[in-house]
Amino acid sequence: MTKRLIAPEVIEKWISQYGDHNYVDYKLRALVFAEKCLHEALIVEEEKFSLYLLHGSIYSRITNCKYNVGMYKYVECEWENEEETVLDILHMRNDFWITWKKVTEEYIKNDHKHSYRPTIDRINEQEGYRLGNIQVLTNAQNCAKATSIPHYLFTVINKTDNTKNQTYRRFDTKAAAFKHLGLPHSKSDTGRFHRVDGSLYLLQSEDVTLGKTVIEEYECPEDLSYSGSFSISTPHPNGGMLTYNRGFTYEGMSIVLKLNT
Repeated sequence: MTKRLIAPEVIEKWISQYGDHNYVDYKLRALVFAEKCLHEALIVEEEKFSLYLLHGSIYSRITNCKYNVGMYKYVECEWENEEETVLDILHMRNDFWITWKKVTEEYIKNDHKHSYRPTIDRINEQEGYRLGNIQVLTNAQNCAKATSIPHYLFTVINKTDNTKNQTYRRFDTKAAAFKHLGLPHSKSDTGRFHRVDGSLYLLQSEDVTLGKTVIEEYECPEDLSYSGSFSISTPHPNGGMLTYNRGFTYEGMSIVLKLNT
């Protein structure tokens, strides 16, 4: 265990300076690496906590992309080792490092509130994690960015006018689409149906709608299973038609538009 390699007084000093952040194994590795970089004069004392946070964020990106966790499914990451990546940033992305330190300072000033925490964001969402495609955003800014991308709202069943089934409308943001439905903002969108006054809607991001990326995998169990039905009609031996309803279940759904060019 990493904890065996750290003197108890070092951990106590960190808790005294930066608070108790539940120093589990991967966080302890970040702590040890920060102390090592300080000892080797790669950073100064005031930069230790910034480097600790950066190490943890890179570890998270590497792990989540490797195992296709949640929103990181199908996202590429060229990094393989968090310590090597931190050093690459220190040596080749000084602009990123300076911004990261400034955001960390604000994070500390605001009592370590999660919304102020620095995060690694991809500049171009169509590309993976690499040194030339990252910028610093607070956690709040990162969440806001995720909801500001265009979304398509598909009407699957229109209870008030069945001639308008299977229509769609584009919104500049996810929040605008939810407002149109009269629903509160929700983290889950793509692949999830929303029922409003008997009508059924499917809301999904523009990238999924235009086939630029695949449907996201959601972590909430209630979002993973849906049920529906379809009708099958067949001629009756004595005349007329017989209609059967067949139920089915599925894990999310997406509609891809093929636009003429």
